[in-house]
Amino acid sequence: MYTMSFIRKIKRGNAIYLAEVENIRKDGKIIQKHIRYVGKEIEGKAVKKVSSNAIKVKHVKRSLDILAIKQIASEIGISEIKNKHFLALIYSQLLENRSLNKLENWIRFTEIPDVIDLKQISTKELYESLSDMTDDDFQQLNSKMNEIFQQYETDKTTAVIDVTDTYFEGTNKNIKRRRGKDGKIKKLLQIGMAVSFNNGFPLFFKKYQGNLSNIQIFKDMALEIKNKGLNAVIVDRGMTSPENLKMILSLDMKIIAGLKKTDTLYAEFISKIKREEIYSASNLIELKNTNVFAKTFDYSEGKLIVVYNPALEVVKNNLRLRRKEEIASDAGYSLIYHNTKNETKEVVKKYYDKEIIERAFKQMKGALNLRPIRVWLEGHINGHILICYLAYAILALMNYKLKKQGISAVDALDSLKHGYRVRLEDKTTNHEWDLFVPLEPKQKNILKALGVVYKN
Repeated sequence: MYTMSFIRKIKRGNAIYLAEVENIRKDGKIIQKHIRYVGKEIEGKAVKKVSSNAIKVKHVKRSLDILAIKQIASEIGISEIKNKHFLALIYSQLLENRSLNKLENWIRFTEIPDVIDLKQISTKELYESLSDMTDDDFQQLNSKMNEIFQQYETDKTTAVIDVTDTYFEGTNKNIKRRRGKDGKIKKLLQIGMAVSFNNGFPLFFKKYQGNLSNIQIFKDMALEIKNKGLNAVIVDRGMTSPENLKMILSLDMKIIAGLKKTDTLYAEFISKIKREEIYSASNLIELKNTNVFAKTFDYSEGKLIVVYNPALEVVKNNLRLRRKEEIASDAGYSLIYHNTKNETKEVVKKYYDKEIIERAFKQMKGALNLRPIRVWLEGHINGHILICYLAYAILALMNYKLKKQGISAVDALDSLKHGYRVRLEDKTTNHEWDLFVPLEPKQKNILKALGVVYKN
């Protein structure tokens, strides 16, 4: 009896293999007999088995971290930016610490051009793209991002704000030299940023001259927060003053703010507290990294909370003793003002949880390199800051999606940076196909959490 062989598809994991088989009768039953392995189905096409000697590696490109960024950028609208070179700078800002004039060659060895449809890369175009995004374009994009972030944020009324310094190295910008927070005297710009309370999603940023105080900056940012429909703000003590508190009350806004320990506040509140009175179980508040104790007083249409941290008191006074100074009676004490309806314990926890903005700036100044700006034109300076802000927006949503994995966005991108896509060619047929280097379980879990779909 003559039988005709045929090709059978065999699925193993994510791969589909092709084998030549034929039906034969054995013991009264029809069974399939394997004749030979033929090849593999790749992207819906049959690819013949290829001798290893016939395989040529055409190129290897950094891929999986790019796909992860593209996935998040698409969700919040950043991928829709029309200038592809500007978009390439945002993607690169998250991955590579190189000067702009050395970025062109690095980008060529990544899949950035492929995923954003950038036909040709040019250092000149990269520089010129810095001044391409207009204020109107940015505000429109930022509004869209805020709408997306609102879907994830549980506290839609509270913003956390802070200010950071960045240096300007060019000479054509009229910026006065000023001592920064790190003690260096250089030309400074200040960046004020507001983020959502729970997840650190960016709300807006504003650029200020280096000679403005944080107290002055707070007034401007508070008005912006009010205009955006938020009604509560959390700030550090460096941004508060009696005048600022009056302004917040006049705007009918809620505030949780640190206050500086002035002589008046010390005499009126801290000096009157007995140690055994505040240092008791009834006043204990457990924070993430330490325990504090608190006592509350009526103050300026709200409440003043005196917070006592025994561990901080020991550290501060030990430093004073090493410097041969007398120990301070107010060491370990700090002040928080609020006009909310929340209980003391909740207010204290909210205030110390404002580290979300500190982590945001740490990422902007660290992983995103909001470092000394070495471009000359004002439009380029603004473009650099926009790139850092938009790159941080991608990181913020990544952090949210990876929270259950217990890994930060920065660490996730570092794990994915070894995820290369290899382009192979059969020299005998000129057929080409792609393969990813084998992934670790951690990498697969990251991609799944971010919603990245890839084919191997």
